[in-house]
Amino acid sequence: MKIASFAFTLLVLASLACSLGNASPSAPPPAAASAPSTNTTVEPAPATPADSAPTAAPSAAPSAASCVHLYYPVKPGASWQYQLSGTSSGTFTRSIVSLNENGFEDQDVFSAGTTRRGSWACQQGSLISLTPSGGASVSVADEQATFVVESNSGVTLPADLQPGAAWTQNLVYTGQHNIGGTNVDSRTVIDMSCKAIGVETVSVPAGGFDALRVDCSTRFEVSFSGTTVSINDTSSAWYAPGVGEIKARSSSEMGSTEFVLLSYSIP
Repeated sequence: MKIASFAFTLLVLASLACSLGNASPSAPPPAAASAPSTNTTVEPAPATPADSAPTAAPSAAPSAASCVHLYYPVKPGASWQYQLSGTSSGTFTRSIVSLNENGFEDQDVFSAGTTRRGSWACQQGSLISLTPSGGASVSVADEQATFVVESNSGVTLPADLQPGAAWTQNLVYTGQHNIGGTNVDSRTVIDMSCKAIGVETVSVPAGGFDALRVDCSTRFEVSFSGTTVSINDTSSAWYAPGVGEIKARSSSEMGSTEFVLLSYSIP
């Protein structure tokens, strides 16, 4: 889910770079989060047909225990590899970089040359996407973007994630970008509304899973150089207990993207 925010900003700024006569970077598509488990390493299996204002700190200092989530295995060293198709293609690897008393850091590394690294807060079992204390950085080939959160409310993944659960998150952040030697400042507003639909059987290259489907609608507004661009995105993501996110699909005026789990390793 959270990757959609910076991905959309990068896509818009890439278009701006084109209008300025610069080569545009390839940006990753929207993606969501991923889930306690036993020691497990899964290699790819044959596919089967079938289918960050300053952020308000949590009221109580979370502990590592509060990061335990059925649908996101928050364990240092855990990793997931995904295959992208649609508007963007290639692969990317998501990993849990570190765990601390307030939450954890994760990272996505895309085959197209993009790297995203961000932070999460853990609050009574709910997971909240944040940015690191110094901001969140995204590297696109030889270019760099740094984001700083203005405000953040709601949750990204609620603790009690069951069919029928509904939640929201509002995130506002500013960005500083250097695209082809041109400096661009931006401000992004994200309004996300999600609902857990139900359990479905899903087959992906990593295997077959009974996974919880989550549908989200997200509105993005990106302002830069006196121009504001708005777009609406609808997405579905499937989460398997003890494994994490196994599949996601999103669609907007900018196109459609899907990713599926190729393999995963959870210490």
